[in-house]
Amino acid sequence: MAKNKKKLYIGLVVIMLIIITIGVSYALWVITKEQTNENILSTSCLDIELTNKEDNISLTNTFPKTDVEGKILEPYKFTIRNECENYVDYSINLEMLNETTLNSENIKVLLNKEETETEPKILSKYPENEIPKISEAKESRQLTEGRLRKLESVNYELRLWIKEEVTKESGIENEIAKSKIVVEGKIGEQVASDYIEEIAKTEETNLSYDNTKDNNLRYIGAEPNNYIDIGDRDGDGNPILWRVIGVMNNITSLDDIEKQESLVKIIRADNIGDYSWDSSAPNINNGWGVNEWSQADVMKLLNPQDVYSGTPEIGASLYWTRGKGYCYNAYSELNIPCEFTNSGLSEEVKSKIAKVRWYTGTVGEIDYSNKITAQYMYESERSNHNGKEQCENTGGIYCNDEVERKTTWDGYIGLIHPSDYGYAVGGNVRTNCLIKSINTYNTENCNLNDWLSSNTNVWTINPAPLTEYSHTAFFVSAEGYATSGGVDTFGNIKPVAYLKSNIKILENPNNDLKYGSIDNPFMIE
Repeated sequence: MAKNKKKLYIGLVVIMLIIITIGVSYALWVITKEQTNENILSTSCLDIELTNKEDNISLTNTFPKTDVEGKILEPYKFTIRNECENYVDYSINLEMLNETTLNSENIKVLLNKEETETEPKILSKYPENEIPKISEAKESRQLTEGRLRKLESVNYELRLWIKEEVTKESGIENEIAKSKIVVEGKIGEQVASDYIEEIAKTEETNLSYDNTKDNNLRYIGAEPNNYIDIGDRDGDGNPILWRVIGVMNNITSLDDIEKQESLVKIIRADNIGDYSWDSSAPNINNGWGVNEWSQADVMKLLNPQDVYSGTPEIGASLYWTRGKGYCYNAYSELNIPCEFTNSGLSEEVKSKIAKVRWYTGTVGEIDYSNKITAQYMYESERSNHNGKEQCENTGGIYCNDEVERKTTWDGYIGLIHPSDYGYAVGGNVRTNCLIKSINTYNTENCNLNDWLSSNTNVWTINPAPLTEYSHTAFFVSAEGYATSGGVDTFGNIKPVAYLKSNIKILENPNNDLKYGSIDNPFMIE
């Protein structure tokens, strides 16, 4: 076991700060060690390649920088490769050596994985390892962690700078910062995402990669064996089943540390009721609700109160807490009794659900009805377009809310994306359907080969823009096509979640060909 946990030390950054005062100006002078030749460090499983040959992180003659300036610094690049047949779990730590006198509160860190973008953080905000990985270090911060499949590699870019707020009054003149990046790896056990990927090697009818930039693995077709029992029971003791949407890559998880992971995405097999996506007072958008997920009434119904600000008068976290009360189901905040004492989430199940960053962007144009293919919608969901930008300048009563618009949201329970519906199509119509607009799926027989299609209207998580309204969102209609509708109207709510990365699916009992069916669902440890 010891050989699987060898520590790999890459890169040495020496930062010496000297403040020179001329009037009210000053400069921070930084000396960095340069790497003058290629350095490749290896163990029996992990290879670490340092891409940069010199001036890896050059902070020479620098001033404190804004985040905007820091993000465009020349990065220090390195690649981690798994050379083994086993899965490998790795962690990346930044360790401050004993000579360091500069407080980690003054250092900004930006670590990006491949083409994904994260936000810079103060070094001291990262989780601190109780004991540094190397003996000559005084402080160790875990920047991220991840998993590599066999023979897989991942590229990282690291940027460091002095935070903008540092001034000559900060008292950091002549201070020193010395650090090492430490990559630690160990053999990983097979988890749920690995299990489904193994199934995909021999099962091509009901599993397919979507060929997006993230290349997610999805269950497709009219009725794939993708039922899963995650542990909840109803009042009669019967299992509350979910279904696996697929293995989604590059999902930002936020439970312990912000990182990109491959996570299993699931949706409840049955709906929990017909409710409004959002409703509002008569003087706000004419009482028709606001199409911003981060403050939507149904979001608050599904999630704990620590992911949103304020508490709604009704419906607060009732599904999350197995409570009962009232839920919105019409315009102008009309509501009906609702109860989740037998259908909400148990404490056991909540412990298995990851907090992640959801994409809540939308299409950037009004005339989108005949072009929202699954791929177009997938890219739009990850865009900076929101549900109000098309009507911001109208000033009318249908677009007068003052809610801040966002295109990502951090939380536990969401709804499907329109692209999830688009990519779930299978059968011999799949190729043709994937080049069609998802609002025409009912005319192309796509809906008959799509397990996410049902006989009811099902809400999605993404807003839909209109020129004079800011109260519409996408939903999958009972007829089998995706379209938009007013968020105050009621529709099926089918909760969606991501399982934590350490969740495991039990091995197929007796090699049952129907493992994953409604009568023999996947079981988790």
